Parts: sequence; structure tokens; C-alpha cells
Amino acid sequence: MANINVLEILNLTIKEREGKTLIHHLDLALRKSKVNVLVGESGSGKSLTAKALVQQVPDTLTTRFDALHYKGEIITNMHHLLGKEIGFISQDYTHSFNDHTKLGKQLLAIYKMHYKVDKTVAYKFVTQALKWVDLNPEHVMKRYRFSLSGGQLARVQIASVLMLNPSVIIADEPTSSLDAITGYNLMHLIKHLADVHQVTLLIITHNLSHVLGFSDWINVIQHGKLIDFNHVQAFKNRHVKPYSLELFDARSQLRKDGAYD
Repeated sequence: MANINVLEILNLTIKEREGKTLIHHLDLALRKSKVNVLVGESGSGKSLTAKALVQQVPDTLTTRFDALHYKGEIITNMHHLLGKEIGFISQDYTHSFNDHTKLGKQLLAIYKMHYKVDKTVAYKFVTQALKWVDLNPEHVMKRYRFSLSGGQLARVQIASVLMLNPSVIIADEPTSSLDAITGYNLMHLIKHLADVHQVTLLIITHNLSHVLGFSDWINVIQHGKLIDFNHVQAFKNRHVKPYSLELFDARSQLRKDGAYD
């Protein structure tokens, strides 16, 4: 039977140089063509785990793992897969583009770097991706990085990943800089990519209101340890670990009290 995990890391441990362990012997596997989610409290290790999958953990930390697999193959260098095969949407969207070149020219250059096509073909895919994230292509492509709001720039970064049509997209808090409506639309797009285009997603988020509505498989991390993994229906039926129930119940109580992320 074909491996249903398209990307997986085994026995991941990340430590500070002083010796403190941040991630403890963690196994994480992404189910193929599904929306996989990693949730946990702030400081639980969600973002570090995502960076480990694409080998972008800061050099100030020590990273060890037994194996990193992509489509059943052992990977020693993930960097050549980034872009066309694996897209990474980071929280650090402000450093995704420079201040000296119009965003349209930068986006076209990114696309043409990965796909050897002419400007007309690249323009088609760049503009399509900008529309997917609710941006006006003609307006945005003429602008410079510093002239956009944080939310707009975050959406440009998301578009720069989507336009390359990767098989896997890892998104670290993709809706954190977006307004509620844009964030909701983006999650609908993410679900559509998995259901219709067979893209495999890993969403790292603290927005639990999105999780139950858009995810397929949920991983729960606490203090750097993966403590729960199950299908979304198990979470809806409350057939999960006590900490997972506590995490989701706390979110429900916040919503009742009128407080939102």
C-alpha cells in the first residue's frame, strides 16, 4: 500500500546550546492531500517544529532527528525542494521582499526562477495567486514593500507560495495578520487546495475556531512534546486526550466571553 504520509520527521529533538530541550523526541507526519494542523499554547514549540521540517531552525539551536522523509525518500537537504515542491509560509513576511524593487517585478522573478517561462506566462500565475488572497494584482504589483500594510504584505507572501503550485504547503500562523473575513476566506482556499487539488497542508495555528472547521488531522503539542494526534471528528466527539479537551474548551470559553485571538 502506498505511503499516506507525504512528509514526516522522526524523533526530532531541538535544544538550546545551554542544554535546555525545546522539542522532545517528536514524530510528525503529514497525511497526503489533507489539511494537517499543529496546535498548542504559545511557546509550545509549534513554529520550531515547522522550521525543522524545512530545515530552517536557527543556527543558535541544536537540531537532531532520526529521519526526514518526503514522498517515501530520505531527505538530507530540504532546500532544493523549497518552492516548487514544498512551500513555506512564515510569520516573518516583512523580510520576504526587498524595499528597492516593485513587488510585481519581484514576484515575476520568483516564478521565472522556478519555472523557465516567459514574462507573459509568469504574469498569469502571479496575478491569479494575488486574486486568490483577495488582492488587486494591478494595484499591488506596482507597489513597493514599504507602501503596503502588514496584512497586505502577509497576503503577498502567501500568494508567492501559492503561485508555484507546490505539492506541500507549510503555513505558520497564516491568518494571524489578516482581518477575520480575509482569514476565513484563506482557510476556505486552503481546504479547497487539499480537497480539489490534492495539496498536502500543514497549518500551525493558535486560532482554534478555524481548526475544527477546516482541518482533517490534528496534532497537539505541549511543552515541546506531541501529546495527541487524531482525526478532526475525534476532537468534535471529544474522544481525545484530557489536555486537548482543555485546550479546545478554553477556546470555546473565550468565544463565549467575547474575547478573540
